[in-house]
Amino acid sequence: MNNVIELRQLWDIIRKHFFAIVFMAIIGAAIGYGVARFIITPTYSASTSMLVNRSTDNTQAAANLSDQQADVQIINTYKNLVISSNVMGDVSKSLRNPNSSDQKKYDLTIDQLKKMVSISNEQSSQVFSINVKSDDPREAARVANMVSDSFKRKISDFMKVNNVSIIDVAKIPKQPVGPNKKLYTLISTVIFISIISLILLVKELSDTAVRSPEDVSDLLEITNLGTIGYIKPAYYVDIVSSKKEKKSRSRLNRNTKR
Repeated sequence: MNNVIELRQLWDIIRKHFFAIVFMAIIGAAIGYGVARFIITPTYSASTSMLVNRSTDNTQAAANLSDQQADVQIINTYKNLVISSNVMGDVSKSLRNPNSSDQKKYDLTIDQLKKMVSISNEQSSQVFSINVKSDDPREAARVANMVSDSFKRKISDFMKVNNVSIIDVAKIPKQPVGPNKKLYTLISTVIFISIISLILLVKELSDTAVRSPEDVSDLLEITNLGTIGYIKPAYYVDIVSSKKEKKSRSRLNRNTKR
């Protein structure tokens, strides 16, 4: 048969192996969910919001820029300052030496803190958020609050900005933000369905056995004009008839003797 499969053949394969495909899909979904639920470490996110007014000593320089350009430039500057080594170093030092004995110590380097911290903001807004991700919910909230505090203290030295305020402090998150169990389950299900479908497709295409008149037509590329039933050879019919005749005679002789 040709190694070209038609939609009808594909549908026949799916219908023939439907339960196998469904079974593999269930296994894939279970594995994906299990990996996301029990193997991958949950990730927690804590955020704090800050408002920074762009009031500076040099008001003439700020007036030369349009409001939109000034917003974009200053927000980008804030992002770089928040994740700067100066701020991260101060946070790292504070985490190693907490002010209160009740607070837990965290040994985090500057590079580790930079990987944990991200900045987000809406367009044309002076409010931006400091987001921290960690596998420890308390650590995430603690780092977020300390980054905002450190930035608030140091921004006056960086840019001579006095009006800096923390709008929302970070709270300890109760629910993890990752991994996405639904996404892992879906991806694993699709992978397992694809694998079993590919295996079945290769198996069907590599099967050259002739099982029906349609297979003969496809193999020889000729039109099937009809089907001739199986006819037993004549000598076979004679042998069977002679055996039956002998059995009948033997029965007749036995009845006669009785």
